[in-house]
Amino acid sequence: MRYGYFDDLHAEYVIERPDTPMSWINYLGTADYCGIISNHAAGYAFYRSAKTGRLLRFRFNSIPMDRPGRYIYIRDNTDGDYWSATWQPVGKSLDRYRTVCRHGMGYTRFTTEYADIKTDYRVFVPIDRPLELWEIEVENLSDRERDLSLFTYAEWCFWRMDQDLSNFQYILYTCRMGYEDGIIDYTLRWPGGEEDKGFMVSVLPVESFDTDREVFIGDYRHEGNPIAVERGSCACSIAIGGNACGALQNRFTLAPGEKKYALFIVGIGDARTVGRAMLERYRDRVKVEEDFARLGEYWRERLGKYRCVTPSPLVNTMVNVWNQYQCHTTFNWSRSASFNEAGGRDGLGYRDTNQDTLGVVHAIPHLVRNKLIDLLKGQLAEGYAMHSVQPLTWTQGPENVPPPEGIFSDDHLWLLLSVPAYIKETGDFAFLEERVPFADRDEATVYEHLRRALDFSWTKRGPHGLLLGLAADWNDCLNLTGKGESIWSSFLYHRALGEFVELAQRCGNEADARLYEERQREIKARLDEYAWDGEWFIRGYLDSGRKLGGRESEQAKIFINSQTWAVISGAADPEKGRLAMDSLWKYLATEHGVVKNWPAYRTTDTEIGAITSFPPGLKENAAIFCHTNTWAVIAECLLGRGDRAFALYLSFLPAAKNDRAELYTMEPYVYSQFITGKEHPYHFGRARNSWLTGTASWAFVAVSQYILGIRPDYDGLVIDPSIPPEWEGFEVTRVYRGKTFHIKVRNPKGVSRGVAELLVNGKILPGNLIPHGAMAAANEVEAVLG
Repeated sequence: MRYGYFDDLHAEYVIERPDTPMSWINYLGTADYCGIISNHAAGYAFYRSAKTGRLLRFRFNSIPMDRPGRYIYIRDNTDGDYWSATWQPVGKSLDRYRTVCRHGMGYTRFTTEYADIKTDYRVFVPIDRPLELWEIEVENLSDRERDLSLFTYAEWCFWRMDQDLSNFQYILYTCRMGYEDGIIDYTLRWPGGEEDKGFMVSVLPVESFDTDREVFIGDYRHEGNPIAVERGSCACSIAIGGNACGALQNRFTLAPGEKKYALFIVGIGDARTVGRAMLERYRDRVKVEEDFARLGEYWRERLGKYRCVTPSPLVNTMVNVWNQYQCHTTFNWSRSASFNEAGGRDGLGYRDTNQDTLGVVHAIPHLVRNKLIDLLKGQLAEGYAMHSVQPLTWTQGPENVPPPEGIFSDDHLWLLLSVPAYIKETGDFAFLEERVPFADRDEATVYEHLRRALDFSWTKRGPHGLLLGLAADWNDCLNLTGKGESIWSSFLYHRALGEFVELAQRCGNEADARLYEERQREIKARLDEYAWDGEWFIRGYLDSGRKLGGRESEQAKIFINSQTWAVISGAADPEKGRLAMDSLWKYLATEHGVVKNWPAYRTTDTEIGAITSFPPGLKENAAIFCHTNTWAVIAECLLGRGDRAFALYLSFLPAAKNDRAELYTMEPYVYSQFITGKEHPYHFGRARNSWLTGTASWAFVAVSQYILGIRPDYDGLVIDPSIPPEWEGFEVTRVYRGKTFHIKVRNPKGVSRGVAELLVNGKILPGNLIPHGAMAAANEVEAVLG
C-alpha cells in the first residue's frame, strides 16, 4: 500500500493519504532553533538544547498519537461546523475531507479542502531567526459568502524537558502568561531569577485569545474538540500557573472566490520587544517570501555538492535529496530530538557525531571542522573520550572524567576516521597542528589527540592481545566488560592505525609511522589467530573466556559487524574476507536487509548482556540494524561484488519500501534505526526509530564513495565504482576542494569494478586517480570500466 510519492522536481515527499501507519515527520530549522512536525502538524520545538530549551510540548508514545502540535482550526460561524487545516486533530471523515501534505527541505505544507473551503498551510523556520512562521491562505470555493474563524493552538513546554515530564508538583505553578495587542507572552521564571521567554503573534487582528490550556480545551475534551472552537470564541484566559497554551482567533468573511492570508509567528524572546519587532517585520508578506526563498537557496547550496544520474530512480531520489537532507539533520541535532528521543540525550553523542560528519563533510567542511573541535574537547588527556559532550556548557575540568564503567572501547577511535576524512576532503593539513584542550586538563595538537587515542587502546588489550570491550563497543547491549575482548573494536583499531600511519608519513613523522605500523601488524596477527572461526569471524571473547558469535556458541553463532569490518579494516586477507561475507549472505541476509546476528537469543544470558533481553528480531537481538547494513554494502564493494552490494543496498533502502508502506510503517524517505528481523513472529519488515541514526551518513558514504565510487583522497579524487554489471553507466556531478567535476562512467563490458580508462579534460590519465595537478576549475571526466 502506498501513502505518497516522491516529487523530485520540488524535492518534496507528497503524502496523499493522511492515515499513515506512523507519524511521518520533517525537521524545520537550520541552526539554533529546531522544530519537528508530522504530517498532521504535530510535534515540538526547542532552542539550542532539546533538554533545557524546549519551547513547544509534545506527548510521546501517547494515545491518540500525534498530540499536540501546530494546529490551526477553521470554523464556519454560520453553521458551527469546524475542522483543522490538517486531518488531525479534528479528524473529519476522509470521504469529505481531502488533504495533501508536502514535506520539503526545511518546510512542510498542507493543502486541504472541506466544505468548499480550501486552505494552504505552510510552516517553516527562517535560516537565521529563532522562530517559526505559520502561514495559512483560506479560499472560498463556494458560491456564497462565508463567515469564518481561524484558531491557533500550541502548548508551551516548561523549557526543561525533565521538569516538564515529571516534576508536576513544582513546574505546574511557574508560568506567567500575558497578552497585549495580538501578542501572547510566555514567561517562566526560575529560582535563580533567570527567565525563559517565548511569544505567539498574529498579523491579522485578534478576535479573542486563550493562554490557559484547560480553558481552551475544556473539561474531558481533547485537541480534536476544543470547547473554544466549538463555542466560536476563546475566553481571553490568562494562565498564571497551570498548563500554558497559545490560542489566537481571527475572524473574517470571504466572498465567493475570495482568499484571505493569515500569518502566525511563534518564537523565542520577549514578547514586547522581539515579538513586536517580528510582527512589524512580517506584516509585509514579501518579507515572508524572502525568508522562504533564502531557505530554499540554503538547501540547494548544500545538496548541490553531490548529484547523480543513475539507472535507478530510487538511487537518484535518495542520493540527490533525502539521504543528504537526513545527513544534515543528524549532523545538526545528533540523537537529541525526534519522536523516539524525548530529548534527554542532550549534546553530541561521541561516536554518533564523529560518524555524522562523514555524510556532510563534502558539503559543509567548515562546519565539520568546528564540530571536530567540539568533539576533540570531549577527549580526555589519557586518550579516551566522554561518551557524550555538550558544547553549549563545556568547560575543562576533572568533572568531565567518566567513571571506569563509562569508558567505551570505540568512542575515541572514531576520531581516526572523521579527522582524516575532513583532511582528504579539504587538504587542510594545518588542522593537525591546531591546539585543542582536552576535557579534563592540558591541551595538545590535533595530531597528538589522535596519537593518544591510539595509545590508550593499545594499553587496553585483553588475554588474546585484542582490544578490551570496556563499557561497550559500538553495540551497547553486548557485555564485554572485565577481560572481555571486542573483535569489532579490534578491526576498527586496525583501520584507525592505518589512517594514522598515512597521516604520520605525510607529516614527515617517520618514527611514528614505523611504531604504529608495527602495532597494526601485531593487531592483524592477533585477529588472524584468535578471531577466525573457519567460515566467519567471531564477535568477541567474554570475561569468562567464552567465544561470542562462533560455531560453538549456543545462541547467536554469527554477527554482522565482524564480517563487514574484517574487510573494511583491511585486516582480513582477501580469501577470508570473501568467505566471511559469503557466510553473512548465507545466514544473515534477508529481503529486508541483513540481520545483526543469527540465530536470535531466545534465553537470557547475563554474561552476554542486554542483547539477550530483547525478543527475537527486535533492536540488537537479530533485528536489521540499518547502520550495520551500510557496512555490508561497503565491504561487498571493496570485494568488487557490485551486484551483491547493490542488492544489499536496495534491501533496506526506505524509498524501495514506498509501495509496501503498510508493512514498513515508517517514512519511506529517510532511514530508520532498525527493521524488525526475520525471527520476529509477526512484524518482519516493520521499521522503527527513524531520522536520527548513523545509517544516514554511512548510507551516503556507501552509495556515493563505494557503489558510485567517487572518493576523496589526499592526492586527489579517486574513481572506483562497484556497480551492478547490468548498469551501462551513470553520471555524477561533485564539488571537491572548490572545483566542479562532471563525471561520466561507462560500462560497455558489463563488469562491476575496475577502471580501464580515465579521461580528464581530454587527457588520458593512468590508473583511477585524478591528481590535483590535472584539475581545472571545471572538469569533464570520463571513466570506462573494463
